[in-house]
Amino acid sequence: MIVLNKHQIVTEQFPNGETKVKDFDQLILKNNLIEFTYQEDGDLIRLLFVKKRLDEVPAESCRLLIRYMPYSRMDRKIEGDLFTLQYVADFINSLQFDTVSVVEPHSNVTLELLANSVGVYPALDWLPQLMEKLDFSDQDRIVFPDKGAAARYINSGYEKSCVFEKKRDPQTGRIEGMELKTGDIPLGAKCIIVDDLCSAGGTFLWAGKILKEMGAGAIYLLVTHCEPRIFKGALLDDDSPIARVFTTNSMMDTVHPKINYINLTNEHYV
Repeated sequence: MIVLNKHQIVTEQFPNGETKVKDFDQLILKNNLIEFTYQEDGDLIRLLFVKKRLDEVPAESCRLLIRYMPYSRMDRKIEGDLFTLQYVADFINSLQFDTVSVVEPHSNVTLELLANSVGVYPALDWLPQLMEKLDFSDQDRIVFPDKGAAARYINSGYEKSCVFEKKRDPQTGRIEGMELKTGDIPLGAKCIIVDDLCSAGGTFLWAGKILKEMGAGAIYLLVTHCEPRIFKGALLDDDSPIARVFTTNSMMDTVHPKINYINLTNEHYV
């Protein structure tokens, strides 16, 4: 989905799969902001068409806000797979945006590959608000599911945080186990697990079960990007250790009693 200056660009599809973009000249300003929400690969060709039209006007400037950077998990060359993040970044760079803001990039590789880019981390803003809402006390804990998440939010400033370590199969990369390596869980402690991306939610379910076994009370998940695959896993089941998920509409907006959506349209993030 492409939004130009707060208005969604209207597109249609021909029977053969080609994309038709409705005229949007009335939306063009001197200084433009494109908000890019990736839902499928066709959104990349839509982004191309919109930016090329802006170049023809021409506009004085054009900024890009990427709500979720597609292919960001393919951030290195793995044997048997292509380094697809490199190719997508090359494509976006070819469109020559003045600035590119990426909401919660999965790793610094995204920012290294994208020209004129900056990462924005709304979870760091939302976390203290959520802690206040949940009436956090000194015995409650912020939990990072792995070292990557801990490094990503290293500026969160919470001394009483806990960090898990994942054990992976060296051949397949699949998670075989998790262990709390840093911090402690007081009996009855409320916990907020913080990360950037949730797919089916298996990692968070695993972490939640361990926290419960250690004596934790209510467990919450704060994750910026949430894939529709979450509905195919057990994370939202009634017997799940995760009481509630707080996320954005960067990838979906399906209503569910256990999901709270946080507004991602604030100008602070561009």
